[in-house]
Amino acid sequence: MYKISILANIIPCILIAGIGDNIIDPISFPRPSIRAYRINEEINVDGYLNEPAWMLADSITQFYQAKPYVGTPASEKTTVKTIYDNKFLYVSAICYDSNPEEIITTSLEQDFDSQNTDLFGLSLDTFYDRESAFIFLFNVNGAIKDLYITNDGAGYNANWEGIVHRKTRIFDKGWIVEMAIPFTTLRFDIKLKTQDWGINFLRRIRRKTEDVYWSPLQRHERLLKISKSGTLTGLREIQPSRNLGLKPFGISNKTIGENSSTSGDFGLDVKYGVTPSMTLDLTYNTDFSQVEADEEKVNLTRFPIFFPEKRDFFLENANIFTFGDISKLDYRMAPNRYSREFFLFNSRNIGLENGNVIPIVGGGRLSGMIGDFEIGTLGMQTNGTEISDPTNFGLFRLRKKILERSNIGMIMTNKSSPGYSFNQSYGVDANLQFFRYLILYGYHAKTEGPSNNTDNSASRIAVAWRDQFFNTSIYYKRVGESFNPELGFIRRTGINELYGTFGVHKELSNQFMYEINPYVEVNQIEKPTSEIETQTISAGLDLIFADGARMMNKFTKNREGVYYSFPLYGSQIDTGDYYFNNYTTYFMSNKSRPISATVGLTGGGFYNGKRRSITLKSLFRIGYRFSIEMGGQRNEISLSDSDFSVNTYSLKIKYNHSINLLNSLYLQYNEAERKLISNVRINIIHAPLSDLFLVYSDIRDVDKTNSNTGYIALKLTRLFGI
Repeated sequence: MYKISILANIIPCILIAGIGDNIIDPISFPRPSIRAYRINEEINVDGYLNEPAWMLADSITQFYQAKPYVGTPASEKTTVKTIYDNKFLYVSAICYDSNPEEIITTSLEQDFDSQNTDLFGLSLDTFYDRESAFIFLFNVNGAIKDLYITNDGAGYNANWEGIVHRKTRIFDKGWIVEMAIPFTTLRFDIKLKTQDWGINFLRRIRRKTEDVYWSPLQRHERLLKISKSGTLTGLREIQPSRNLGLKPFGISNKTIGENSSTSGDFGLDVKYGVTPSMTLDLTYNTDFSQVEADEEKVNLTRFPIFFPEKRDFFLENANIFTFGDISKLDYRMAPNRYSREFFLFNSRNIGLENGNVIPIVGGGRLSGMIGDFEIGTLGMQTNGTEISDPTNFGLFRLRKKILERSNIGMIMTNKSSPGYSFNQSYGVDANLQFFRYLILYGYHAKTEGPSNNTDNSASRIAVAWRDQFFNTSIYYKRVGESFNPELGFIRRTGINELYGTFGVHKELSNQFMYEINPYVEVNQIEKPTSEIETQTISAGLDLIFADGARMMNKFTKNREGVYYSFPLYGSQIDTGDYYFNNYTTYFMSNKSRPISATVGLTGGGFYNGKRRSITLKSLFRIGYRFSIEMGGQRNEISLSDSDFSVNTYSLKIKYNHSINLLNSLYLQYNEAERKLISNVRINIIHAPLSDLFLVYSDIRDVDKTNSNTGYIALKLTRLFGI
């Protein structure tokens, strides 16, 4: 066994040494180009590539690794071709594989988890601005994940959807994907008779944890890095349509409970391409009955927690409206790299209030680019209910590109109801990048309302550096006591905050581990009177393994100043200064395997007592159609005057018959609130971007002290393109 282990480490080194002359530097490597030829014959998208046009097209065969060995030629051959006619851009890829029986595919769902499957993908920078692009990813089953990228990958719209005709198949030497992308799906400059587009291709060989690109990238870069794409030439005299989409829907639902009822309704969504780069979205009588229930969360703090948006209308182009405590992965510009401490605009404030659904009459959104300006406007109107007055919501966002990879912007929000009830917010921000590795980020915002209180502003300035070895950042933030963005989200007001971190990320090239990232960070939050509210000093170690698994470890010294006592699941935290230490460790296994798991452990002090927590999420997959995901979080709290536990459990079962028939069952149980949530959804995609949903949803009070609420809904949507 020892000899085998030695050989396993020696052989890759020998192989790399043997091709040493072929290793390239992704930074200095010239960006490649490919020519697309116009065809007159019809292409049958069937995955067989037997039309003469495919035989005559130029081929791409040279791909380079970004992972695991940067700049090394791909271990498996890939052949890519492009052609076009008046309506479509055609792309084909033959993904040769020396062991086709080991190809990994994990899902049939649209917007599948792209990190854990074999796939082929491409980016299309149709305006050739080296900053924005459409991205399409395909797995072996033909499932698609599509998104729209802005700001060279810093911003993206994961909910953008476009029609793409595609077919995949496995053969004895690998697998093939053939696609036809309608020009009506894309946006481009119609004034140009000859088009040059940015383009790049990705192939992922998951069992080898290998990512290869036609236009080479570094290990930490992704297909989202539009500035490093190659070039597609040869497109002449192509035209998009007016790109008008009408999507009506009809819904029939039955409410279950003490006051059961049956009703029906209809609505309409309209999408219109005002210009090649500007889109108008209109909605009437908006309905979100098909949306999955929020994940139950345990809150062991005295501050509110953030719930992500899940409604499609608000998710599309959401990045344009982002303003606040954004965090950049690998720069640690927040105590939590995915921190959600403050947003000036949080779409969950529209149509939702304290977990209750508020009917949306309708609204519209205009978003896109005009030259170097990125513009987003939003207007929505909700109905009045027993718990809410009719309310109008307005939003305007403007960002201007400056320098090569930087932007400045402003935002305005408005929420108003009948009478003298209103809330307005204003803000300016800047996101600047210099010398490739240096980031400066800052904002200043104010709110206004009927009370017209002073001290109603919030500001932040952050500096970050990340090169090939170091990552460090520091920021200062101040939030006024009266700062109140009713259309946004904020965890704390009346604070001054200082944060700093320093770490290294050593990239390795072996069969066990890819990256090791030790770091330290300090965070101090004070009241305006200089009294410490929160102080943490942490040391952490993040590990990325060769098979894609991750481990994150952190030890923290805590100080909490509690100036107002607060309840905590039937107990109470009294005023005073609390000093305690705790540790956390998370391990996420290789999710491409049939059985995978995420395990999190937290232990140590907790105010005047102790806390022990375990988080477990396990995934069992049978083929690519059937999966079972079980999760749970158990928290055992021991305080000076009480002991209690706070637990949640979840079960998600999926059976996907095909890419057009998707089924799921989702159960959640919140033990603290004695609440059982059920959600069953059947989704039939009967035409491109058109769905039939059958949904059962229920919130059940286990103790039956309150009435249960639930409904059954049948919803039909149909997209008509003009």
